[in-house]
Amino acid sequence: MTHSFSADTPGTSDLYQLTTRVHRHIGFQKIRLGAMLCVLEESGEWKGRTGAHSFRGFLIEEGIHPQAARQYMKIARKFVLELQTSTQDLHAMSRASMRVLCAAADVATPDNQSDLIDIIVSLPKAEALDEIRSRYAMSGDERAQGGSVSKPVGKILSEVGELTQLQRAELFSKLNMSSPSARVSNASS
Repeated sequence: MTHSFSADTPGTSDLYQLTTRVHRHIGFQKIRLGAMLCVLEESGEWKGRTGAHSFRGFLIEEGIHPQAARQYMKIARKFVLELQTSTQDLHAMSRASMRVLCAAADVATPDNQSDLIDIIVSLPKAEALDEIRSRYAMSGDERAQGGSVSKPVGKILSEVGELTQLQRAELFSKLNMSSPSARVSNASS
């Protein structure tokens, strides 16, 4: 069964509005999920609910991608738990990409919260990222960390950071690295 939509169909406008509402709802629910996961992780209430021995394992067993969960949690920790952003502002921000919201969470303070929300809500993704980076320039250390590796290497490093200590040790062993314990402690910090 196939469906076709024509640009002049009266329902197309309604379909666009519904798509926009659903997209905003999904974004808002990701932020809510992040807040709940923060509380679960900090309280330890996730323990014993599955056979997982780590929070990452818990996420995997629950079908939640750990890297995505960490993004949701970062955003929720900053905007919900720390800055107590209003529900109205969270709804407005919820259509933005996780990348934009994470960049904003990196620099958000009570003093710039309102400006950041305006940027997030009013600018397209690329422009919002540029504005956040230029207006709230990262420190030299942050720039050196973020700019010193290529995007694929950065992605791998991020995923390594999500591994448990045992998984990292296994990875370093497979890569024939001489001192996995030293590298494990460095990777987790």
